[in-house]
Amino acid sequence: MGMLFSRIKSAPAEGLLLFCTLVTMVYSLNFMFASACYVTGGEGCFSLLNNGTTSADAAWGNGAPEFAFNGILMFGILMSNLLILNEGAKGKWTIMIPVLIGFVVGTVVLWTMWVENGSSEAPKFVLPIVTLAYATAYYLLMGEDEVNEGMSDFKIGLGVKDPVTIVALLFVIATGAFYVVRQLVNPESVIEAVNGVTGPDGLGAPAKVTVAFTGALLLPYVLWATLILTQGAEGMWPVAHPPLFAFMAVAVANYFGFVFGPVREFTEQNQMDAMAGPMTLLIFLVVYLRLREEGIEEGMTFSGEPSDSRGFDFMFTCVVVMVSFGYFLVNMLS
Repeated sequence: MGMLFSRIKSAPAEGLLLFCTLVTMVYSLNFMFASACYVTGGEGCFSLLNNGTTSADAAWGNGAPEFAFNGILMFGILMSNLLILNEGAKGKWTIMIPVLIGFVVGTVVLWTMWVENGSSEAPKFVLPIVTLAYATAYYLLMGEDEVNEGMSDFKIGLGVKDPVTIVALLFVIATGAFYVVRQLVNPESVIEAVNGVTGPDGLGAPAKVTVAFTGALLLPYVLWATLILTQGAEGMWPVAHPPLFAFMAVAVANYFGFVFGPVREFTEQNQMDAMAGPMTLLIFLVVYLRLREEGIEEGMTFSGEPSDSRGFDFMFTCVVVMVSFGYFLVNMLS
């Protein structure tokens, strides 16, 4: 039996998932709320982690907005881990395989694109360890936890019936795929569009590896949307919830960033990129609401107990309030 979460039967798998969850939580919250402090080596500020640089290093003060966005993408993965721990792993291959693919691609990115610039190399070693732990947990969950239930029914085609939702999902997938490919294959194009100024606000241009890692973290979201489109909406609430939480956090972060600043001098490409996150939230919310008629919330639970639309609406609102309060508190204190 599981150690803390009764719906996970394999104790070793639960332990590994807890490890992955804790590591993801630390990095996610640190990047979301203290990215500027992270990229300036923790100089004169507080952060859970920092990159260990000084003002004499090339990495100092560079890429805080990109690290913040990476933290939000990690937040969605964190929510997916918590969902599995809280609701059980049965049939959750739809969550775990996309995340595992993202972790593997991220590991390759870190080890092939890393350039010595004074920054701590800890991420190069932490991510492979987390990837191995997550893959092992997935393997252990194949037994009595039945993580692969429903995989045999995998099909290629259109599983969603509503035409409006099909178009919306295709837009989300195409947009996500564009960003994934651009950031993995041509991160220089992202860096060239940045009017970066190195300083204590962390607004310097990001490194190639930071941009490419964003592409790796976006990959699970594209795969999640693709699974909903191809496999159909019925019972797909575990796949839909993590992206909703992540892109809600993007919209909240954008608001507080523009209110409290400072922000970079935006190019046209930066404007398009800044609009993409809130636009994705809007479209995906429409998708989720329309797919309620096709049974996306069928079998939905909260702490193992049956839940309904009102239950999720309340939980989503609570998370919005908590994330907003976190950004408000951090900005007021700073």
